[in-house]
Amino acid sequence: MIHLLLNRPARDEKRGIGLRFGLIWGVMLICCTISSDTVAQDVKILSSNKLQGVVRDLSPGKMTIVDDQGVAHAVKVQNAGETAVILGGRRIRFPAKIRASGALSIELAEPGMVVQIKVAANRNGKIQDPVSQLKLVAAKDPKLDHQFETQPKTGKDFQLCQITGRIISLQRNQIRLAIPDSDLNRKQWVSFKLAEDAKLQVDEDRLDRVQGGDKVISATVVKMSTGELAVREIEIEITAPRQRATRSFHDQLEQRFSHLSDTSMAPRELRSDHFVLYTDISDRSAQVLLAKLEVMHELIGKYFRKTPRQPVVCYVVRDLKQWPPGRLAPEGVAKIAEGAGVTVYRTLRSQGRVESTVYSCPDHGVCQHEAVHAFCALTFGGTGPVWFAEGMAEMGQYWKPNQKAVDINPIVIRYLQNAKPKRMTEIVAAGQITGDSWQAYAWRWALCHLLASNPNYAKRFKQLGLNLMNQQNNDSFDNAFGPVAEHISFEYDQFVQNLGNGYRVDLCVWDWKTPAKKLSASGRVKAKVVARGGWQATRLWVNEGTSYEHQTEGAWGIGKGTEGLSADGTTTGEGKLIGVLLNNFQLSKPFELGTQGAWIGSGEGQLYLRCDDAWTELEDNSGELEVTFRKRVNK
Repeated sequence: MIHLLLNRPARDEKRGIGLRFGLIWGVMLICCTISSDTVAQDVKILSSNKLQGVVRDLSPGKMTIVDDQGVAHAVKVQNAGETAVILGGRRIRFPAKIRASGALSIELAEPGMVVQIKVAANRNGKIQDPVSQLKLVAAKDPKLDHQFETQPKTGKDFQLCQITGRIISLQRNQIRLAIPDSDLNRKQWVSFKLAEDAKLQVDEDRLDRVQGGDKVISATVVKMSTGELAVREIEIEITAPRQRATRSFHDQLEQRFSHLSDTSMAPRELRSDHFVLYTDISDRSAQVLLAKLEVMHELIGKYFRKTPRQPVVCYVVRDLKQWPPGRLAPEGVAKIAEGAGVTVYRTLRSQGRVESTVYSCPDHGVCQHEAVHAFCALTFGGTGPVWFAEGMAEMGQYWKPNQKAVDINPIVIRYLQNAKPKRMTEIVAAGQITGDSWQAYAWRWALCHLLASNPNYAKRFKQLGLNLMNQQNNDSFDNAFGPVAEHISFEYDQFVQNLGNGYRVDLCVWDWKTPAKKLSASGRVKAKVVARGGWQATRLWVNEGTSYEHQTEGAWGIGKGTEGLSADGTTTGEGKLIGVLLNNFQLSKPFELGTQGAWIGSGEGQLYLRCDDAWTELEDNSGELEVTFRKRVNK
């Protein structure tokens, strides 16, 4: 029997169409919806201030600057290439004037980088002396060439020459650059030695290479009518030790394939180990996409411990007019025209196998999302219910190697933080349709990310997913998590409430197993609290109106350069020891504790402790405290 389920919702409505045609095969379409966002312009500047200090951390759209007095300033910043910054929950155009410069170790030079050198060279391609400085060229499509200040009279005559080339290889103190065929060298490359003190010079108008620990020479920061701070101008010296000069995974791939053309082409076939790509996008974009898909394939394969036997077929289309009639499935054409994507898979029951095809617009994220559907369909014969299928596909779109922190579209984060909270039971409810809205996808992503990343639930969630996709054991969300549904609902609400890029679910997991007790007059309770964690359980049950006292030992830090803080934190209170009471899945308001002191229980509940730092900035914290509690004895 042929089953066709087609969901193509208009922007403000949902519509489903179902048709049946026989008993041999079935087709399911899984859609991804893209949203647009408006840009507000009515936010006013109230005042301006100058800052100097150190970058503590940096994530898309925001950074934290610790000034020379140790005060931390959370500021919004619109990086080069970004269209807006989030202020007051809205997208505001406020581009920052940026300069990021510095001298990096030559060991951080990478193949694919385009660099510029000034050297004494001749037309035979010989370079006279070891090179001490390579200037990194930041342009997306730099021109590779050479220019002599004075034309050499002979092929062996050395003259000062500026060479712009792409790094092919680095071996010890030897480096090779790709250059065009010219009178400098017919081999299309030059090779030269590096001086012992050689440096890689960076001077860019963007923050892409900036990281925590870099020095803020000067920053003009304005206070907006929203109460937030935004960067107008900033100059940063790139000084902190780092493992790579190129931070983002996408930029690393762009650099890796920078030798390829970025001009769109006619439809053609490209292949990688696990994907067949039919596309009209540029060679560079296509290879970057294939590399992302291969990494995603590896990560999902490791997660499920199983991969499909056949390659995933993807059609990624920039211009539908270039494709001959009938080449693309009608469902794919419709979704590509919307700027979205769809995955079509069919089960050939008579042959005992599954076929799957992805159709996508040129957006890499859309193709990655759809490729997760195809991966699951080919591997397990199905994708599971809508909440699971779309939530996992969104996770697959955002998965990056060696990264556990949230790193998603800021628009999605803003929506989740400002929308009316959606109950967990609504997210996993039956009867949902695919392609309904990007907002629904956001809630599904949040739940799947929490369950997959939280040690309390990760193992059972993975098994649930396998059972759902394989349609085994009649498993369901209720069967898997019914006994701990209240725990999950609580942790889910906390996750969404504190969500942001940089958030680590695994660091913020709740301890539901540690029991709490009431203190006797002579009793004591000790607890260890790590700076790199969320709320951590103690064994103390606090009674309302009862007096307690505490003292701490140890030290911690809330980022590079802050190590050695006591439980009192910085002069502005960041990094201070704070507490909260949990009773019947309800949290009290957090309260300050610090190094030592006496206090009265403001309510009933188990005491949880943490280091007072932004939830999205726990990853670089270090150290721990030991805290001792006892009842206060009135003298």
